[in-house]
Amino acid sequence: MFRLFSGWFKTCFSLCIVLSLMLVLYSFVKGRDEVVPEVNYEFSGGAGFYNYAPSVIQDEYGIRYAFVCQNLEPFKIVDYIYLYKGIPTKNGYKWQPGTRLLDPSDSGWDINHVCDPDVRKFRTTYNGEVYEYIMTYLGTDQWDNHHNQIGLAISKNIEGPYIKFDKNPIIGSESLTKWGVGQSTSVVMNDSTLRMFYSNSNGGFTYRDMVINNLNNIRPGEEKKIPDMGSNNYPAFSKKNIYMVSERRVEMDSKIPTWVGNVSELSFVPIEQDLSRSSGKWKKIGAVTPAVSGFPRNHNPGILTDQKGYMINDDELIMYFTPAMTGTNWLWSYDIYSARFDLTKFFKK
Repeated sequence: MFRLFSGWFKTCFSLCIVLSLMLVLYSFVKGRDEVVPEVNYEFSGGAGFYNYAPSVIQDEYGIRYAFVCQNLEPFKIVDYIYLYKGIPTKNGYKWQPGTRLLDPSDSGWDINHVCDPDVRKFRTTYNGEVYEYIMTYLGTDQWDNHHNQIGLAISKNIEGPYIKFDKNPIIGSESLTKWGVGQSTSVVMNDSTLRMFYSNSNGGFTYRDMVINNLNNIRPGEEKKIPDMGSNNYPAFSKKNIYMVSERRVEMDSKIPTWVGNVSELSFVPIEQDLSRSSGKWKKIGAVTPAVSGFPRNHNPGILTDQKGYMINDDELIMYFTPAMTGTNWLWSYDIYSARFDLTKFFKK
């Protein structure tokens, strides 16, 4: 009788262990369900103007500064860099009209377009002057969208004026027949170093740690590739994770514009992950798809960060992106939207 009871007890105990493990696994899987973001319109340059490639930072007062690409003359395709300032109100952010910050040069490496701005609060010195803000941006001297390179502009105030560094480009591209380098963003690692991320036609998505606190003595650092990452991504760091928003092409149709993606995806790796060895380790949190935004294209995403490239908090992530229609009016539908991801739904406590 004792042996019979003992065998029954062992069987029940084993079943309880199995059921407990299944519940834990179910809770883990359930906690990793993809998050559907809340999408909202933010601002536009108006009829005949396009906005894209947003880099948005928030200061200690909650004011947001959105640096974007925009054209100067209605319906004329030449990229300039603009700033839109967002003031927090009880009804959300009220965006002021855009202010032009940076123009193409009269000659040289960025004579045609300046685009893809990214601004960080970072103290640097140059020729005896101290500057508090650094802007990296893309410039090109070819109308075929090749020979893109990365330059630098500096300012003593977040709203400008921004002065172009006279030894640009700081990251060059020799080939005149390849896309080159661009779409830069950065994270302040310490008082001397920016971790610069950028797209590279010779190596996908790459980064380097640049010692740049003295512009008379820039040390560019070693270029490293992030495996399994195509072009056009935007990272942000938190205490726990590295987040990345990425432009994707998922079962796209053949309608124009085919050169931008239809999905803006959010993923992460733990903060301790070596990015140069992150192959296969990125975990998807969610995405802005045509079904979510209502637009067939959703591209050039960025992440709202503080002034040094870090997450505001770990409970939510705000993606800024540009949607677009298809057909002849595709470019003039380029406005700025936001997508709020509730991270507490993904990382269940």
